[in-house]
Amino acid sequence: MNVIETRRAGSEDISQIWLLLNQFAASYSPDERVFKSTFQRLIESESVTFLVIELDGSVLGYLLGFDLLTMFANGTIFSLVELVVDESYRGQGLGKRLVSDALVQAWARGCVEVVVPTRRAATFYESLGFSKSAEYLKLKRP
Repeated sequence: MNVIETRRAGSEDISQIWLLLNQFAASYSPDERVFKSTFQRLIESESVTFLVIELDGSVLGYLLGFDLLTMFANGTIFSLVELVVDESYRGQGLGKRLVSDALVQAWARGCVEVVVPTRRAATFYESLGFSKSAEYLKLKRP
């Protein structure tokens, strides 16, 4: 029987997450050296939500998010910044399950809102109950 489960990402997931990251980063070119350093810091941080979904030991997707303590929202906002499911497993509910599990954790921590900076995946998040509320602007380091 195939068992699908979500869990916190760990050091054993680095190679599979690197492959998934390269499917996700449409407008960026991930640098493997930077990735390895960042990955280690993320899995060691208790303030980061970094989940993987796996089937029989193979990581099929991941979710990465951060709590942002705010004054304007009267509490903590959870910002879901990365979600990717392996291309060959998309459309099977794995992304939805990752988001659902992250939401359960965010609400349990007392977050008052969840935000997702995205343009390409808006339809997916709207199907989960999210609504558009603002433009997301960015400025890259010169």
